[in-house]
Amino acid sequence: MTFLGAAAGLVALSRRIAGDTRWRGTGGYALGTGIAILVLIPAHSVLALPVGAPLHAWWGLLNWASIVVWLACVVVLALRLLRVARAEAEPR
Repeated sequence: MTFLGAAAGLVALSRRIAGDTRWRGTGGYALGTGIAILVLIPAHSVLALPVGAPLHAWWGLLNWASIVVWLACVVVLALRLLRVARAEAEPR
């Protein structure tokens, strides 16, 4: 549920920030990350989680790959938010 919520949140957020010029480029990245998570989690659940599945030996690696994809996007969005907030706080 956590990954699916994160993916849905990134997809919804991507639509919101795509129209803002201060967030140029991050909307597509957030959308791509949300879609990647939506693909990775079901593939992970079918191909790796059940005993005897073709990628069962790689279950932990696939799980960590999903986490890395998600957290990398969160870090990029946080850094952009910091840059936007600092630009807004500068006196004009």
